[in-house]
Amino acid sequence: MRAIETVSIGNVEDFLHEMVPQLGFQRTPIYRGQASDQWAILPTLFREEVARTEFNSWNELESSLLVRLKQRARGDLGYDPMSELEWMSIGQHHGLPTRLSAWTENALVALYFATEPGREGEDGIVWRILPGDSNLVISQDYEQVPERPRIYGPQKTTPAMLNQKTCYLCHPLPAEDAAPETFEEYYELGDERMHLSRLVVAAGEKEFIRRRLATMGIDARTLFPGMTGLCEQISEEIYSHTDSYEWVFPG
Repeated sequence: MRAIETVSIGNVEDFLHEMVPQLGFQRTPIYRGQASDQWAILPTLFREEVARTEFNSWNELESSLLVRLKQRARGDLGYDPMSELEWMSIGQHHGLPTRLSAWTENALVALYFATEPGREGEDGIVWRILPGDSNLVISQDYEQVPERPRIYGPQKTTPAMLNQKTCYLCHPLPAEDAAPETFEEYYELGDERMHLSRLVVAAGEKEFIRRRLATMGIDARTLFPGMTGLCEQISEEIYSHTDSYEWVFPG
C-alpha cells in the first residue's frame, strides 16, 4: 500500500517551498484546494445515490445525465462538443454531476480555495499530484473516456477557467451499484506512476494566508471575472485591516 505524503503549511512561505516546477511537456503538477481536511477527493457524480434513482448502475446514471445534457444544451452552447470528455467538462463546470473533479495547474489558486471562509476551526488542504508519466495526461484529440485516472485539459474554456488554470481528474466509475471509492483509496492501492500529497493548511493561519494571496493578485476578482467576483472581493475587503504597520506613520 502506498502512503500519501503529508506536509504541514503554516504560512505562504511554507507553501512556496512545496510548489513543484513542470516535470515535462505533459507532466505538469496539479493541485486541488479544499476548505476542510475532512473532505475526500470525490467527483460530484459520486456524491449522488444510485439507489435513490431509477438506474441500476453508475454507468447508467452517468450516461443518462450526459444524454439529457446533449439534448438540451446545444442551443445554449452554440457549437457541438467533439468528445464525451468535452461534454463532461462542460457539464462539470456548470454543475452537472460527472466523474470529473476540478483541479488547477496554479498552486496559489488551490491555496485560495483551501482558505475559503466558512470552515473556521478546520484545517484547509491542498492536494498535489505529481504525474510520473506523460500518458497520465489525456491528449486533446482523445475521444474515449478512460477507465483509469487521467488528467484532462478542457478544450473550451471560460474566462474563469482560464484565470484559474482549470484542469480535471477523470475518476474510474465504480462497478455496478458499488459504493464509490475516494481517489485517496484508489491511489493507496493503485499502481499509477504518480505521487499524491496532502498539504495541510493550519486553521489559524487561513485568514492571514488569504489576505497575503490577495496582495499577490489571487483574489475573487481575478479568479471569477465579472460582477460576482467583484462583489465577493469587495465583501472580503471589509475584514482586510491591520495595525501592524502603524509605526511607519508619524503621529
